Amino acid sequence: MAVNKTVRIGAFFSLLCLIIGATYEEILNDKKEQADIIEKQIIQDKNLLGSYSFEIAELKKETDSLESTLNALNNFLKDYENAVYLSPLQIAAETNNIINLESEVGIIQESFRQRIVNLYKKGKNYELELLLSAKTPNEYLRRNQYLQTFSQSRKKELRELKAKKFMLEEKKKFLELSTSSKRFFIESKRREKSELQKKFNDFKKRKDDLEFKTSVIVNKISRHGAQLNNTVSFINNFEANRNNFKENKINRLNYDSFDLNNVKGKINLPVDIPLVINSFGDNVNNSTLTKSFNNGVDFSIAKGSKVYAVTEGYVSLIGELPYYGKVIIIKHNSGFRSVYAALDEVNLTLGDNVKLNQIIGKTGETLDGQMFHFELWQNSTPLNPLEWLRF
Repeated sequence: MAVNKTVRIGAFFSLLCLIIGATYEEILNDKKEQADIIEKQIIQDKNLLGSYSFEIAELKKETDSLESTLNALNNFLKDYENAVYLSPLQIAAETNNIINLESEVGIIQESFRQRIVNLYKKGKNYELELLLSAKTPNEYLRRNQYLQTFSQSRKKELRELKAKKFMLEEKKKFLELSTSSKRFFIESKRREKSELQKKFNDFKKRKDDLEFKTSVIVNKISRHGAQLNNTVSFINNFEANRNNFKENKINRLNYDSFDLNNVKGKINLPVDIPLVINSFGDNVNNSTLTKSFNNGVDFSIAKGSKVYAVTEGYVSLIGELPYYGKVIIIKHNSGFRSVYAALDEVNLTLGDNVKLNQIIGKTGETLDGQMFHFELWQNSTPLNPLEWLRF
């Protein structure tokens, strides 16, 4: 089921009079519905992006905090890696270390406090005001870079302060314990470290997963934005050329479809808006200039539109294919098979008998936008649907 996946929006209007079996209002309303669906998708994705961004920020806080605690635990355990008990001399040395550590904590804490005080003296919105008062773009960039560096410095100081305070508190606890309790205390810290590491890995994985989902949604919003621009452009061109459009409404017929050879060129269309965007045969991708063969025909049509069986038969396959999504294949007499792809809904089950003009599903979308793909085969030969369908 190879096909050129580039939807050639610009070619729509030149094809209308040749292959459209719908009224002007039907086509216009369908394109407007497509635009509405895309706009809703963009809004929904942007809301989801905002939710993901908030969750990622919260997870980052958690991972930063856990990482800081883990680093502190590692440093603490290194000091007692092989220690079973402490001699009086070691206790004296450790006490001296605690005094020095306490002094370091005080210095860092005072430095951090002074920075916060200075910031608030200049006003809560000082950083924003500093940026907005820049007279040139280059000055703005320089100031922004400075504030970013300053912000990172503050975060680093805060992490260092937490780590030092943690080390101080743990060492004080440790010195007050008996020899047996010290051994138990160290083991409990090792278990705590193992549990925190698992928790950290879990939070990090969740954050990485959300960041990947975020990149997917950003690309999706960009793709939908391009599709919306193309659809709005089509609507504007279509409305501007209203007088050039010739009505060509084709109603659905009942016919004896025992052998499709007898109704070639008269077969009912599988959708109500047969606006062809990719024809049968060789198609050239305008972006990559690559050629591919389309075994069927692609229609531009709003997601959720009805799909009809072109003749009676039975369902031989229901499945999913890359790019096309949900697919139905119906077998008919004389070796004919019809293929309905890029579906959003399927109303059949495998082996069902299908009647002519029965609604078998609803149209969906591909990476290139809202569309429907149809193929007609006889035995192992793909047929050009435009020669068999009634336009």
